[in-house]
Amino acid sequence: MQVRLDKLYDEIDEIETSIEAVETRLYNIKQEKISGDNVYQFLLFFDKLYDRFTDLEKKTFMKSFLAEVNIYEEEQSDGRILKSLKFRFTVFFNDKELYELDWDNESTVETVCLLSKK
Repeated sequence: MQVRLDKLYDEIDEIETSIEAVETRLYNIKQEKISGDNVYQFLLFFDKLYDRFTDLEKKTFMKSFLAEVNIYEEEQSDGRILKSLKFRFTVFFNDKELYELDWDNESTVETVCLLSKK
């Protein structure tokens, strides 16, 4: 009788552990979910808050926007180190809605101009 009772307690313990793991996964999924409103609020206060973040907070903040970052092993001849970015939401680039920016397949032009007051 005691052996059967011990087995039942072991099964209960395993089930409780499984329930805890599932609850933890659900909590993590809910924490990573970002709505468009949250993204908009982040962007409004980005310049004020980002400089005050610790490195860990900066990493967490960026992970909420980016799903994946691909970098080159070495810096390219044009100075680039980023290969591509995958976002957790759509972004507008070159009049298109994209989830991923791949600089090997995109052409970008940067212009620098000096303005002076006469």
